[in-house]
Amino acid sequence: MAMQAYLTSGATPHALLSAAVSLTYNLPHLCGLGGDAIIMQSTPHNLAIFNGTGRTGFHQHHDNYLHKGLVSIPRRGIYSTMIYGCPSAYDRYTRLHDIDLNGVFKHLHDNDLKHGVVASSSLIQAFDNSTKDSLRQTRFSQWNKYFIQQQDPAPFYRQTLATLAREGFASMYRGQLAAQVFDALSTCDPHLYTPEDFSDFTPNPSEVKKTTFMHANVTAHGSNSPWKELFLLLKVYQWSAEDTALLTPAQLCTAAGLIDSWVASPLSSETHSDDSLSQQAALIYQQLKFDNPEPVPQLSKPSHTIFMACAEADGTLTGITNSIFTPLGSLFEIDDTGIILSNRAFSFNGPHLGSTFKGNTAAKHTTNCVRVTTDHLEFIIGTSGGPVQSQTLAYVIYKIIAEQCPVQTALSSPRFANLGRHPKTNGITYLSESAQTNPIFTCTHGLSDKFGVVQLAGINTLTGQVFAAADPRGSGVALAV
Repeated sequence: MAMQAYLTSGATPHALLSAAVSLTYNLPHLCGLGGDAIIMQSTPHNLAIFNGTGRTGFHQHHDNYLHKGLVSIPRRGIYSTMIYGCPSAYDRYTRLHDIDLNGVFKHLHDNDLKHGVVASSSLIQAFDNSTKDSLRQTRFSQWNKYFIQQQDPAPFYRQTLATLAREGFASMYRGQLAAQVFDALSTCDPHLYTPEDFSDFTPNPSEVKKTTFMHANVTAHGSNSPWKELFLLLKVYQWSAEDTALLTPAQLCTAAGLIDSWVASPLSSETHSDDSLSQQAALIYQQLKFDNPEPVPQLSKPSHTIFMACAEADGTLTGITNSIFTPLGSLFEIDDTGIILSNRAFSFNGPHLGSTFKGNTAAKHTTNCVRVTTDHLEFIIGTSGGPVQSQTLAYVIYKIIAEQCPVQTALSSPRFANLGRHPKTNGITYLSESAQTNPIFTCTHGLSDKFGVVQLAGINTLTGQVFAAADPRGSGVALAV
């Protein structure tokens, strides 16, 4: 059964899970079962969020890493890994919709995975770059053979999917797959994880955060995500839209840097209400308009995610984010599974490592997914890849709501963003896709995936028409059925 027939048969939850699982093998450099997943599903009467982000293990903390001679967390290898959360989100989504995993995996085998890995240019480039990152703590032999010798990865997925069909996604915490993962890690370091890190895994909280932007309501997944950055930037955009003169792209880039600096301050940790955020946004806006501050870098935010958006005629909207953090994750694979573990522990690196890096702790994630509703539109939106996700989402939402752009026009409009301080030049990079009069900008002279690749799907609640739009910066597809 082709994917289109799968969707139109009314088995949309089955089709979405099938697509999500297939990415473990079709886009192994960006996402997979060994990483994270966040699912947001909106129906006319309910909003459900499944937080499938991972946690550090019992022995993963600052003092233990120092004892191992690690003054920082490596970018690759077992010491960059965490307990995956993706299977937890998939498991809860499966149980909610009573999904027949046997049917899903048969569909994958017959109509998707049998065609082999999608050898995109980004995958090949990620693999080439990974060969320079190999460390003593990495283990990347089977996928390495596939890339070099073009071996069929079928044995990878057949065994894994058969186990998941038999035991469910819980097998990755308390079953055969969990034992394989734990044994592989313990062979390299028996004092990194405990069996209970897997068997007693509990999902991170799923929180809903809400704000208003002009005449729209915006809902984001709040737990361990930078929702404050997104909401503050939206509020700055609103101040600009309601004033007599719009902020310039340079001022909005500086706003992103000021927001990051404030969120990193102790004052931010005490601010949770939408009213308090509105007050802070007003202060930032006044600073931008009257004080003309110097360029401010955003904080370093390496991230690579995949986002899928789907809208159904009954008003159900679903967004799925999947990630193993940076391309090809930790470069640590589990033999005979095709599963590559994420390297999200690397995100704990920084000046506050001692206070933030500890056992059984979730790392900060991305601002996916986001739902936006007006009196006649409801859509779900997310962006894959890139360190400027909050800036990109705020810009696209602004174009649709404030400027009332057609959805596809909003996605394809030239963007600009604060990319932070470049490690080689130590200079601040303000990047733009169109020429700017301000010389601080570096221009890409065309659309660039450095700004993320946005997917969007929604419904016009007045006409009942569903719509979807995919960013021309990438090869993604959004679904409306």
